[in-house]
Amino acid sequence: MPHKPGTPSAVRKAGKQAQNSLTKDDREKLISRLQKIAHLFDDAVTVPGTSIKLGWDAVLGLIPIVGDASTTAVSAYFLWEAYRLGASRWTLTKMVWNVLVDFIIGFIPLVGDLFDVTFRANRRNMKLLEKELGRHSKQG
Repeated sequence: MPHKPGTPSAVRKAGKQAQNSLTKDDREKLISRLQKIAHLFDDAVTVPGTSIKLGWDAVLGLIPIVGDASTTAVSAYFLWEAYRLGASRWTLTKMVWNVLVDFIIGFIPLVGDLFDVTFRANRRNMKLLEKELGRHSKQG
């Protein structure tokens, strides 16, 4: 049975192995998947007669506790994949902040639901990741 990493250095080592295991094709597929997640969860549908866009984050956020927890789980997956793609600590910190703000304010009845429509943590995180990856491709 494989040993689960328990120390911060073991987690970093496991993460570096995951980063190094991605081929260029894997990276492109992963980026595409993350773009789809950001779209589905933050702006998949336009409310008719308005310019307001909604995604699953806003819809699931209407379900107390379970909805916000499930959308935060999807955001956590997004963060892991950003780490695997090689996002810097600073970019990951900003991404975690976006998820935490979305999660915490999402718990406030009505205010959190309105906030989910406007804040769009996954879209913000996708922009941060694309900026980071653009920087990597210019350097390499």
